[in-house]
Amino acid sequence: MNELVPIGDVQLRVAVDGDESAPPLVLLNGAGCNLESWAPVMPRWRERFRVIRHDWRGTGGSSGGARPDYTFPQYSDDLAGILDHLEVPEAIVCGLAYGARTAARFALRHRGRVKLLALYDVSLDQPVDQKLQHAGNAEARALRGAAGLPVVERDPAWFAHDHQKEAMRSLTAHRDQPDPTDELADLDVPTLVACGRQDVNLPEAERIARILPNARFEIMEMTGHGSIFSRPDLVAELLIDFVDAHT
Repeated sequence: MNELVPIGDVQLRVAVDGDESAPPLVLLNGAGCNLESWAPVMPRWRERFRVIRHDWRGTGGSSGGARPDYTFPQYSDDLAGILDHLEVPEAIVCGLAYGARTAARFALRHRGRVKLLALYDVSLDQPVDQKLQHAGNAEARALRGAAGLPVVERDPAWFAHDHQKEAMRSLTAHRDQPDPTDELADLDVPTLVACGRQDVNLPEAERIARILPNARFEIMEMTGHGSIFSRPDLVAELLIDFVDAHT
């Protein structure tokens, strides 16, 4: 199912895949990505879950909203509206990188709606220098090549947006926002925190995992930022193992 869902002043593109009776799994996109970017992990997850994806306001096939509404609290409220529309009271919530920021805020803001939480490539502090990210990704790519691991070919369609200016504005959600990491200390939902060995966010991900009272921390070897494009099989397997351990 693929539809536009009205949430306040925006229309958000939503895709739902998998058996309707399966556990609902919400996926929150990384920066610059649309909902199609989860393609590398979808074959595994679609078999196990009812997978719910959407393009947050201003990105992919979703319309843009008022500039002051490009914030993580608003993004998390938009997700709550989507789940209301789909009549999903509670879900496994999984965010990647920039999407993990929304996932964390959703878990804090809508606590009763998160069954399990997964934060991949996460930092809740201000974003790091992109040059450091690229260097880590290059190192991880070289290691995977030496190990003979398959290359994920990135489809340009995964990064396409109907409203490019709005998509750029949507990436200002972190500006002037306090780091909510300390708020996670009383969030007692089982949480998977996974980050690549070569991801510059690794120290922050480890800090977040220490603060969360019920966290499992995993380091993904030969993996940089944007782990679904580095080692999608590992990303998929970690989540499945985590869910199995809690069901």
